[in-house]
Amino acid sequence: MMFGGMRGPWGHHVYHSRGFVGIRYWILRILSEGEKTGAEIMSTMESITMGRWRPSPGAVYPLLRDMEEEGYVKSTERDNKKYYSLQEKGREMLNMLGAGSFFGRDVETHGIDETIDRIDDYISYLKDNREQIRSSQISIEKLKRLKAEIDSIIG
Repeated sequence: MMFGGMRGPWGHHVYHSRGFVGIRYWILRILSEGEKTGAEIMSTMESITMGRWRPSPGAVYPLLRDMEEEGYVKSTERDNKKYYSLQEKGREMLNMLGAGSFFGRDVETHGIDETIDRIDDYISYLKDNREQIRSSQISIEKLKRLKAEIDSIIG
C-alpha cells in the first residue's frame, strides 16, 4: 500500500509516498471539503499554512495522478480544467485517520485550551530561536504587538 504511517504536525497519522510526507493526507482532507483543481488544492495548502508553504506542481500533480490510479480520487475535465474529487476509498482512508474538517486557517482547533497549548508550543519555538528574534526589529515589533493583544484579552 502506498500510504505508510508516520505522525504529522497535528498528532494524526499522515501517510507518505515518494518522500512527500503529508501531501497525500492534505489532498484527501482538502478534497473532503469538495471538488477542486490541482491549483486550488495548492492554494488551499498555502492558506492552511498561513502562507508559510505552497507545494509545487511537481509535488502535487504526480500524487494526484497516482491517487487517481489507486482509486482515492477521481478527475473530471470541464472548462479545460481537471477537477478532482474524493472517491469512496479516499473517504474510507480519512475515516480511518479520524480526520475532522478544516476551520479557517488552522486545522482541528477544538477549543480555547487546545489553542492555548498551541500558542505555548510556538512560544517554546520562539525561545529556542531567541537570538534570531533579537536581531530582527520587525520580529520584535510583531511580538510586542502580540503581547499587547494577549494583555488585552487577559485584562
